This record gives sequence, C-alpha cells and structure tokens, in this order.
Amino acid sequence: MPHAILANDISGIVEKIGPDVQRFSVGDRIFGQSNILSGGPDQAGLQQFCILDANFAAPVPLHISFDEAATFPVNAIASFIALFDSSGLDLAPKFLGHRVDYANEAILIIGGSSNSGKFALQLSRLVGFGNIITTAKIRSDRGQSLRDFGATYIIDREAADVEDQIRALVGDDLLYAFDTVNGAYSGGISHQLALSLLSTTKKGSLATLVRGEADPAIAATKTAGFKKNQILGVSDLHQELAAKFWMELLGWIEKGELKPLDFEVIDGLDAMRVDNLLDDYRDGRAVKKTHVHPWGLRS
Repeated sequence: MPHAILANDISGIVEKIGPDVQRFSVGDRIFGQSNILSGGPDQAGLQQFCILDANFAAPVPLHISFDEAATFPVNAIASFIALFDSSGLDLAPKFLGHRVDYANEAILIIGGSSNSGKFALQLSRLVGFGNIITTAKIRSDRGQSLRDFGATYIIDREAADVEDQIRALVGDDLLYAFDTVNGAYSGGISHQLALSLLSTTKKGSLATLVRGEADPAIAATKTAGFKKNQILGVSDLHQELAAKFWMELLGWIEKGELKPLDFEVIDGLDAMRVDNLLDDYRDGRAVKKTHVHPWGLRS
C-alpha cells in the first residue's frame, strides 16, 4: 500500500499535549484508538510519533504492558459499539446509567474466539447476561479460555447440528446476536446462522461487523420483525458513547472485568512480515493479535 501509514491500535508515552487536554500530562503511559478515517496519516501508528484524540485514549494500567494495552482499542471499541450503540444491539446496562436487567436474557456471539468476539464475551458478562452463548472452532486449549472471557456455552462451529444445539438453549426467545466474523464462519454473507436463531415471535436484533444482506427466506420467518445493523467500531463516529468507554476502561481493566488478549510482536518495520500478516487477514486464516514496534522498542 504505497504512501499509506497503517495501524490504529496505539500505545506509548505522551510527548506533547494540546492546549485543552486535561486528562494527560507529558510522560504519561497511554493507549487509544487513532482516527485514520478523517484524522489523516498523522494519527496512524506505524511511525515514531502520532497524534491521539484525548477523548479516545486512557492511561495504561500499572500492571499491564504497552503491548497488552494495545490489544484493547480497535477490537474492544468495535464490540462496545456493536452492543451498546443504537446502531447496534442498543443494550441499556446499568453501568451506562440505565436500569435494564439482563440476568434472564441470552446473547449469542458468533465467532467468540475472534479478537472482537473475546471482548464481546467480556462485555456481555459485564452487562450481566444470564446465558452467553458463542460459536468457535473447538481446540483443546480454547474452551476454558473462552469461559474465562465469559462464555457460558461454547458450541463447535463445525458441528453438523450447531443450530439445533443453540436452539435447545434459547428456544424461540433469542433477542440479541452479534456476528463478529466473516461469511466463512457464519453461513455466507447472509449471516444465516445468527439470523435464523433470532426469535420469530419477538423482535430481535443482530449486529454485524461484516457487510451482508439478510437471507430473504430466513427473514420471512421472522413474523415479529428484526433489526439488523452493520457497525463500524470507530470512536470518532460514535463520540459520546466512545468517550464513556474510554473513561470507564481503566477501571474495568484494573478490576479484572476486561482482560487483554494474547498477542505477537513484529520488531521493526519488517515490510515482508507485515504484508504476510495482511494476506492472512485477507484470506481468512487464523491470526493472533499482532503489534509492530516500528523501532524495535519493547514495552
């Protein structure tokens, strides 16, 4: 990608602050999400210095590293927007000043082992959902991990009866589903699995990260209707809600309510390794969260 500066999961040390910034001081360890949609290349991460909006950043907790902090911004805010913005599932939890109790409700997370899926599980637990159901490729080292993130039921996404297994748990009462992954994991671009499991007699909601139209045959069975929204998890596009996320994030991490993800590191601007990583994303291969240290600086 000639002339493009990539990356918007940012962590580092504050070198300068703007005239209206009060939350941070020079020398602070911070992390945040850059706004490369309208902020330009100065906000991208693969360079020695970049600019962050103070409203979309937080202090790095003392007990975690820069790299651990950098696992949060993009994927955590994407799941946060998908769950709580009106353009997503529009949940109204108590920690956002509402009184809705979800203890008797279920939520389905398609792709719980994805980076966004792991944060969706943790946020669903923070909301207080009684049943947090997720689909994932079952591996010997993964089941307990997803339960640690909040899953109450983990369904093998490759099982022939995956829909039947989930329906046995939710019946016709599922009102909330979040599809975090691409069509290869969710029945094609129609988001077939998540949509089919939503209630037919109550109006349910489906949030997605990937563009796709509802399968007309499945949509026709939803006699009470449904809401389906693709969201873009960029703080600058949801400023009021995102500001609440960044204000609360430090406390959630310090209390252990949100945990960082596993990650790998590319030391230095190794163009070949970065290109190979982007190819893996493009081709749908399993990818661990990967950070690039432009100057090989370890946190």
